[in-house]
Amino acid sequence: MTHDPIPMIQSIIDHPEMSDGAPPFTRRMGFDKYMRFTRVAVGEFDLEWTVEQELCHVDGFVQGGITVVVADVAQSFAFWSTSTTPEAYSTTDFHTRYLRPIRAGKVVRVESRVNNRSKRTAAIESRFMDSETGKLLAIVTGGWVVVERNIG
Repeated sequence: MTHDPIPMIQSIIDHPEMSDGAPPFTRRMGFDKYMRFTRVAVGEFDLEWTVEQELCHVDGFVQGGITVVVADVAQSFAFWSTSTTPEAYSTTDFHTRYLRPIRAGKVVRVESRVNNRSKRTAAIESRFMDSETGKLLAIVTGGWVVVERNIG
C-alpha cells in the first residue's frame, strides 16, 4: 500500500476547521487564527500569515524567533509532503536571514521548498514575502531528520 500524504494535507488546507490535530503550541500562539494554509505539492508548502501585534516588539516589528516558528510549521508540512511511508521527523538546525522588517498587520506569504531529501534527512528553505509588494523579507533554511517518535 502506498502512503500519499498530499490528500491529507490538502484536506487540512480545504477544511481547517476540521483539523483538530494541530500541535497545541499553534493554538497558544494564535496561529490557528492568523495562518492560512494555501497550497501543497510534493516537496512544497505555502501559507499566508497575518502578523499580529501580540507577537511583535513595541515598535510593531515581529520578534525574530516567531519567524522561525512559522518556518518550522511550513517546513514540517513540506517535509511531510515527501513522505512515502508514515514517519516522524524533527529539525536539526535553522539558519535565518532577515532582509527587511516584518511588521504587524502585514500579510506575509511563506513558500517552503524541499531542496534535498534523502531517506533520513532533508534540507528545506522558506521564503517570507510581503504579499502586497512581493518583496523578500526573510529566508529560513532548515535541516530535518527522520526520528523515532511517538506522535500518536
